[in-house]
Amino acid sequence: SDTEFWDKMQAEWEEMARRNWISENQDAPGQVTISTIEKGYYFHTDNPFKDWPGAFEEGLKKMKEGDLPVTILYLEAAILQEPNDAEAWQFLGITQAENENEQAAIVALQR
Repeated sequence: SDTEFWDKMQAEWEEMARRNWISENQDAPGQVTISTIEKGYYFHTDNPFKDWPGAFEEGLKKMKEGDLPVTILYLEAAILQEPNDAEAWQFLGITQAENENEQAAIVALQR
């Protein structure tokens, strides 16, 4: 369907940005790293859930529903709130892999 096509195109564009195929002198729109420790993982800066209480739990609910893009946003929000949450990093990596964002998945799982 058309929706699936455009979702795939969006995912591929985000993957290109994550792999730094955009000039290093130019920031990827809508994404930013939170620190040098997480080098290689780019968080969405326009994440509507960044201050959401219980973001991790909401992310798990969305994961069960199969809504991968929203799951990723919730899990990123949870990590921004608690950067050392290993379980959130693990679920983010798994979700990125399921969403075919291999580079993001690898970085999250390594973290």
